[in-house]
Amino acid sequence: MIYRSQSDFYDFSCIADRCPMNCCSGWQIVIDKKSLDKYRSWNGEFEDRLRSGIDYKESCFRQTDGRCSMLSDSGLCDLQTSLGEDFLCDTCRQYPRHTEEFPDLREYSLSLSCPEAVRMLFASDSHLSFRQSEDEKTEDYDDYEDFDFFLFDRLCYTRERMLDLSSGSLPLQEKMDLIASYAFRLQELFDSGDISDMDQLTCTAALPPRNGRRSGFAFSYGYMCESLGLLDRLEILEPSWSDTLRATTEYWRAHKASSAEWQQAMYPGRAVSFICEKMLESLLFTYFCGSIYDGQIYARAMIAVMTVRWIMMISAASSLTPEETVYLFSREVEHSDLNLNALISWFEEELD
Repeated sequence: MIYRSQSDFYDFSCIADRCPMNCCSGWQIVIDKKSLDKYRSWNGEFEDRLRSGIDYKESCFRQTDGRCSMLSDSGLCDLQTSLGEDFLCDTCRQYPRHTEEFPDLREYSLSLSCPEAVRMLFASDSHLSFRQSEDEKTEDYDDYEDFDFFLFDRLCYTRERMLDLSSGSLPLQEKMDLIASYAFRLQELFDSGDISDMDQLTCTAALPPRNGRRSGFAFSYGYMCESLGLLDRLEILEPSWSDTLRATTEYWRAHKASSAEWQQAMYPGRAVSFICEKMLESLLFTYFCGSIYDGQIYARAMIAVMTVRWIMMISAASSLTPEETVYLFSREVEHSDLNLNALISWFEEELD
């Protein structure tokens, strides 16, 4: 088995009650079967609190006013404090660590919905890099009966080229335009069954203008303003997020593509561009190769590209700091299957 991770993956440590955004609030915390069985059979200290705080039918912790039943007023987990980290369910033990599973390969990254993970990203003075190790464990290939190994090799190769492009010397918006057009070409080849030609495709291949919502593959003010409406239609976790999106939309409607505000927000200096490049790299690494399971090559690349651009727009138009914008956006979008599917559907429409 090969294990590939962000270079700082194992450096992460939860800052618990010092965290500005508690991960035990707002989300439904699903409990894995092994932990659920352990909780159900537990006799001893904390027994009554544990059992009353779990919805065994839905396999999740109960919530009170949007807070996990195990969360204390001090911001600490009473379950961990009373029984130890070994009693945490898989969801709580792993977050914000994210795992993508492929045959004989596991890829590990940190979710940008975690403020500490975002702080680490902002603090790093280098582009995304990886650690890799290997052991003698083998996979049960019956679990991957329909896995297309040839396509997966092509996806890994093209992701490497996207990551190289992101860390290169081109201006940020040009990099994202090229990745968008590259992914569109890849999707065309996939849809037509020409998978073997993916290796021959270049990131700089020009695309002719198209009709429809996206008339071309160059970043534009009009396209971005229209796309804000999509965010406003997504499932909302925190009511304040609706206010943020509304304020962002109103702000940019009051400006033009030629305004100094737009130019400053979307064509920032080197320091901000560097942070945005690292966000783009993190999102591409985490999600792009997952298209092996659904064939949504273009949509997954566009989620990475557009997430960075949306964050740039929101950060410039609201009172949120750049760090807050990143983890709040990720909380609202990345951890909702409904929202991710809505984004995928929106980008899939651009293929018609």
